[in-house]
Amino acid sequence: MVILVAMSSCSNSKTDPENWSDEEVNSWFAKKEWLNGWNVSPDESVNKRNLAISYYKNFARWDQAFQFLKTANLNELPLGKQELDGENLFVSVAEYKAKEKPETRYESHKKYIDIQYIIKGEELMGITTLDKVKVVEPYSAENDITFYEFDGGDYRKATPENFFIYFPTDVHRPSISTGDTALARKIVVKIRIE
Repeated sequence: MVILVAMSSCSNSKTDPENWSDEEVNSWFAKKEWLNGWNVSPDESVNKRNLAISYYKNFARWDQAFQFLKTANLNELPLGKQELDGENLFVSVAEYKAKEKPETRYESHKKYIDIQYIIKGEELMGITTLDKVKVVEPYSAENDITFYEFDGGDYRKATPENFFIYFPTDVHRPSISTGDTALARKIVVKIRIE
């Protein structure tokens, strides 16, 4: 009986990323099996441990999301919202001109994780943490968004070669112009947190 309990504990630690070492998380992430064959690189800002934990809790949604990104003709998708699994998993496609930095704000979400991918064009995305920002618009449950004031952060270029994943603790500032005036086309995949 004691041996079975001990074996079960060891087995659970191997399948529960919350108990993985940094080396195990990095190894899982580097294999990219979680991408389901989608051949686009995750940005260096992606929180690997948060991704592993969320993926193992909701792997069906993550697999469906990445399978959709891999197989859909992203350039031909209609603008607006398209449900993949009701409110549990949906995508939103937009085309726009990126804005000057002062016209954008930091934001975060509580109910959904974002996968943000620039299909065409480019933009900058600011990334920071909750401890560095000041709330300027309190959380709206209807829109699942809080807006913040902060001018610092890490600014990273989003192109068709990389994608970003934002968890509730990832405060992000999308849609900032790089100086390129071409129209940007972006898909945001929303994965409900449970």
